[in-house]
Amino acid sequence: MAKCNVKVVEAGVDLESDLRVIELSSKYGLVPALGFHPEFVERSNEVDEVLKLLDKAKAISEVGLDYYWIKEEELKRKEVQVLERFLEEGERRNIPVIIHSRGGNKDLLSILPSYKVKFVIHAYEGSVKDALKFVDLGGFISFPPVIVRDKFRQAIAKEVPLENAFTETDSPFLGVDKGTRNEPCNVIYALKKIAELKGVEQEEVERKIEENFKKIFP
Repeated sequence: MAKCNVKVVEAGVDLESDLRVIELSSKYGLVPALGFHPEFVERSNEVDEVLKLLDKAKAISEVGLDYYWIKEEELKRKEVQVLERFLEEGERRNIPVIIHSRGGNKDLLSILPSYKVKFVIHAYEGSVKDALKFVDLGGFISFPPVIVRDKFRQAIAKEVPLENAFTETDSPFLGVDKGTRNEPCNVIYALKKIAELKGVEQEEVERKIEENFKKIFP
C-alpha cells in the first residue's frame, strides 16, 4: 500500500469500543471520538458509562438516529433521547458531534436547532434538499470513498459547498470496490471524485477539507 498522510479520527460505537479507542489514541496519536451508535439502542444502559468517558474525547461519535435497522417506535424514541443527551454534552463541553443518520434526517433536522454544537453528518445518505438544510444549520456533510460509484452521493457533492464538506473512509466499510475492506488511505479517492464533480483541482479540495477540519478541531 502507498504511503499517505491522513488524520485518523477513531470512533467508538459502544462502551467496549470507546475504551479501545482511548487506548489506541493514546498509543498512536489518533483523534479519539467517543459515543454510542443508535443501532445498539437496546443496550442503552451503557450510555451513562460512556458519558463518563467524554473527558478523554476530542469529539462525540458515533451518535444519531438509525431508522433503517431500528423499526420499533419505542426504540426510535429511545434513540432520540440518547442523541439529545450527547448533544447536551457536546454543547456543554464545546466539542464537535459526528452524527450517524440513516432514515432519521427529518427528526434530526428538528432536533439540531435546539443545540449549539458543531456537527458533521458522517457518510451522509439522504436527499440533496436535506443535505443543504444541514448546511444551513452550519453543519458539514462527509463523503466516503463509495462516492466513486454512488450516483446519489455524487449529486449531493455537486451541491454541497466545499466550505461544508468533509471526507472520510468509514473504514472498513463504504470502500471504492464493493465487498473489499476499506482503508484510511482510500480517502484520496473521495478527494479525487469531489474535485472532478466540482471541476476544481484536487489540491483545492484538500485545502478546503483541511480548513474545515481545523474549524471542527481547532
